Amino acid sequence: MPLQPADFIKHHQFGVLSTFSLSHPGYPFGSLVPYLLAEDGSIHIYISALAEHTKNIAANNKVALTISNSDKSTNPAAEARVTCLADITLSQQQEALQKLYQMKFSHAEQVLQLPGFQFYQLNLTAIRLIGGFGDIRWLSPDKLDLT
Repeated sequence: MPLQPADFIKHHQFGVLSTFSLSHPGYPFGSLVPYLLAEDGSIHIYISALAEHTKNIAANNKVALTISNSDKSTNPAAEARVTCLADITLSQQQEALQKLYQMKFSHAEQVLQLPGFQFYQLNLTAIRLIGGFGDIRWLSPDKLDLT
């Protein structure tokens, strides 16, 4: 059965966020981030204004979030993964997302009290799905139902 990208994204909680580096122009910068889905199905991350990726986003809001099963695999390259290409913007759902974040992540209470953190929304432009051998394709965001 082919991998269902929406189910895959809903099942996971972390991904590698890639931004365009300011400190090393022309190179990507990747960092592990938790993500969550809002009730409307949009993907959000909670990041600090001091973080390297946040500074990169301020200069260029084109990002990629790669979600994989590789943490327990002996051959991560053979595992399923989804890469979401997106334009990232400050979320308009800050308060509602705080409550959702608190429910989803055990460390949330501590993190939510830190100054300078905000939620950002990934406005998807394309999805790259690698579901296994022979199941590799690009998907349009309108084909992805995350609600």
